[in-house]
Amino acid sequence: MNCSVYIFGELSSGYTQYPEDSSSHILSNLITNCKAATQLVIKREDNLMYYSYIRKLENNKYIGLSILVNGYYIQNIQDLFSIFEKTLEELVTIGSIVCFSNDGKIVPSQRQLREQEEDIDTLSINLSSEFNNAGKSYKLPGVDYSIAKDSIKEYCINDDKRYITRSSYTYGFTYIYKDKDYNTVKVDSYRSVLNRISTENSDLKKINTALHEENQKILRKKKQFRNVILLILTVLACGVGLFFLNVSLNDTKNELINARNDINALNSKVSNLSEELDNTKTQLRITRKERDEAQHKMNDLKDKVGSAMPIIITDIQIANTNYSGDIETDYGNAIYSSSTMYLKPKISYTGIKTGENINLNVKFYTPSGLSTGSSSPYGCSYSTSMYVYSSNNTETLSGWGGSSRGHWRSGQYRFEIWYGDVCLKSKSFTVY
Repeated sequence: MNCSVYIFGELSSGYTQYPEDSSSHILSNLITNCKAATQLVIKREDNLMYYSYIRKLENNKYIGLSILVNGYYIQNIQDLFSIFEKTLEELVTIGSIVCFSNDGKIVPSQRQLREQEEDIDTLSINLSSEFNNAGKSYKLPGVDYSIAKDSIKEYCINDDKRYITRSSYTYGFTYIYKDKDYNTVKVDSYRSVLNRISTENSDLKKINTALHEENQKILRKKKQFRNVILLILTVLACGVGLFFLNVSLNDTKNELINARNDINALNSKVSNLSEELDNTKTQLRITRKERDEAQHKMNDLKDKVGSAMPIIITDIQIANTNYSGDIETDYGNAIYSSSTMYLKPKISYTGIKTGENINLNVKFYTPSGLSTGSSSPYGCSYSTSMYVYSSNNTETLSGWGGSSRGHWRSGQYRFEIWYGDVCLKSKSFTVY
């Protein structure tokens, strides 16, 4: 199942998204109805399903992860929480997009998403793989036009999963809230424990100071009390008073001893946790070095492959459109001869030679052979250019045909996409 991964959110410099494309008008508005600290938002847009995870941060900021699927839906929606939260844990570990503040809270970093392309690409690959392994996918049913596109359904994570699944492909927006157990980022435990121990240590020091001051007050009272006793009370009354005062002093002394023992134990825990944190940082540096070496090798491979194949086309889908480009028969649906006009291919690809414009030659074969026109380049039907984005993307190419209905007769047809003398992908289909 092909899917696209997005990272988005309201971070240090406002709303940002990677990769940036037409999905921003959908993803940027998902936060509007979010009511919990963490939630899953499912948006159906015609034949597209957006599975998005949103985690609220401090000061009205938030971080979001989204997976876009074309033509399919999944049932194991509850498992998506653990998949997304695992990816959020990796983001916090890397620290280039979100990180820990001094008080142990997750906050946005000061960097832009577009500056973290390598980290995001790696996370996107892992997230896409986890998503594909989450469970069996099912063909998306047709749109129920009796229900508004902006309709909203809300659930808690423990609600009946059958209702949640049915709602995900029936209504425009499905919000699934998780009100507790959402703070699962493992790295957070080190800082949380350190903060807690530091707070406890500070509280114990305040108690120790208060006890010391109380002890001084008691000592002063003792001196004053003794002087008064010598003047107005008998020796027996003085002895009784000293007895009870001695008990109070012993209790205070024991409390001070216990407080010192607690402080020493907490200091020992802080020392051990600091050592564990240093070991974790060392392991993180080693892991990042290994990642950089792997990325360098991957870049070398991209350079070698990109000279011959600037993109890897994974799928071609065909739609039937009119002269203005409006879709008459949507991608993936059966095309009938009586309604044919312009047959327009849409490719799904993985960018290799990213950040560049490339020229593609399109060969369109009818039951009679290669179809050409007066403006056709030599050996192909037409040429087109496109800008290559990184990771997994789609690109809609120009159509081929005529403005009158019934332009193409029934039979077998084929699109071939060429780059130079290399055929990147072909797609055979039937016009009924």
